[in-house]
Amino acid sequence: MESLTPAAKRQKTLTHRPAGYKKGPMAPKDIGPLLPQLLSFPPHPPPAIPLTAAAYDKEIKHLRKALNGIPNHLLIGGVPNGGDLLEILDPSINTLPYLFVLFGHFYANRQKSTVLGSPLWIKALGFFDRFDPVQIRYVGTEFRGLIGCIGDIALASQTPIAAIRPIRTAILRLDPSASCFTSTHLVFVRLCLEARTFRAAKAVLDQNIYEFPSTYAAILSGDRFLCSEHDTSSGFITNQSELSDKLTYRDPLSYFLYGASIYMALQEWDRAISFLELLLTAPTKNSPSQLQVEAYKKWILAHLYAHGVVPSSLPKTIRSQVAKVVRVMGKPYEALGDVFKDGLDKELDVRRLNAEIQAGNWVWSRDTNLSIVNGVLDAYRQFSISKLGSTYAALPLPEISKRTSPTPDDHAETAQYITTMIQKGQLNATLEKRSNDVQSWVVRFASTGAESLSEEEQHAELKRQATKTAELAGHIRSTERKLLLSKEYADSIRRSRNHAQGAQRPDELQEWLAAPPAIDDEDIMDDA
Repeated sequence: MESLTPAAKRQKTLTHRPAGYKKGPMAPKDIGPLLPQLLSFPPHPPPAIPLTAAAYDKEIKHLRKALNGIPNHLLIGGVPNGGDLLEILDPSINTLPYLFVLFGHFYANRQKSTVLGSPLWIKALGFFDRFDPVQIRYVGTEFRGLIGCIGDIALASQTPIAAIRPIRTAILRLDPSASCFTSTHLVFVRLCLEARTFRAAKAVLDQNIYEFPSTYAAILSGDRFLCSEHDTSSGFITNQSELSDKLTYRDPLSYFLYGASIYMALQEWDRAISFLELLLTAPTKNSPSQLQVEAYKKWILAHLYAHGVVPSSLPKTIRSQVAKVVRVMGKPYEALGDVFKDGLDKELDVRRLNAEIQAGNWVWSRDTNLSIVNGVLDAYRQFSISKLGSTYAALPLPEISKRTSPTPDDHAETAQYITTMIQKGQLNATLEKRSNDVQSWVVRFASTGAESLSEEEQHAELKRQATKTAELAGHIRSTERKLLLSKEYADSIRRSRNHAQGAQRPDELQEWLAAPPAIDDEDIMDDA
């Protein structure tokens, strides 16, 4: 797996001077005279009448400008009579100055190794737990810089797990929905993969991505200020706020591939399939990217685990050229899927499938999919046992061992395997132990539909689906509004109308010019 950040970006993280580094012409000898200004915003305790969005925006921008003018040696040099400025500032109230001081310390120590558990590290972790998510919208560059420092220090210490909780907290405090994709999303899932802490990634991965940072989101939503309340997080996560690094075409594709890998490790196959299909259907000029080829191979494997069969066709929204290429590149995986399905249909034992896997070991190893492919044998066994339940009401345990087990004579192992499937909810059956002799045991399969949800469970599921539908509808409305008001959409409408008019026959065009059709309000809005 590639590193957390490219080498150039990693170098920039710790060598880029913080905004407050530059020296002012009349800089004081210490930070004392500047303390009142650093503590002036936001007003504390809060005034009885809250600041308007315009006043808040003006004051916080003034504070940031002041911080930009304070030399770094003053920010980290302590306060009169001893002490550290970080001990005076409260990160939940004085978020901007605290971040500038903290980032200044990291910059000053860039040639040294900041270790995990050091006072500076602990201060950074505390900041992520307590920063004001509205104030942080105004210091995107510094915020990302601090996240980069934390990630790089954890990697340098060969302890990537140490950065996962603070970066996850940073993402969700800034945007509890995590629905606007940022460069920090990608940093986070890479760390989770490197640390192999897959379950920790779910807090972010489980949130659907609906939007990307834009250049016009705040204007089009009718909100003039970053501090305003926005319909969606893309209202303040914009290219101008710099809460995300500049994204490339590969970034969201990498996120979905890494996310799918995590879901596969957690055996959440349907969610993994959703991520892989988002990657496969991503727009591309001609040939698919290497990431899409990798996604297709994993897509086949995920379907085998989830459903025991690979769909006969790819998602309809995938481009035909992309579909052709990925299918050619994924031929060994398609062959594996065919053997899997044929074996289930004919109730064959595992030997043919095992031979197919062994024959392609070099392919699976090359694609770093060997462990996933080896696990297909276990999935085949589970589906073979479940399929027996659709044919028989009950079967003796030795018969099931004979049909499905790689060691047909080990009936005790088969009994334990079936018991585990029942406990995990993978098999709706009971194991009848008629005596101490395992050969006399019988597996009795439950009838179809016996696992129906209770009334309470149905109500909870309906409520969950209604919440998801309302959330999706809100994002659709927001996206539609931005699209209808965007310059790109207006240009597209104008071009299509010009093309349609130019295609008219000369006599039709003359008639149209002589008596142009009436234009209603909707036409005016379209042309606006």
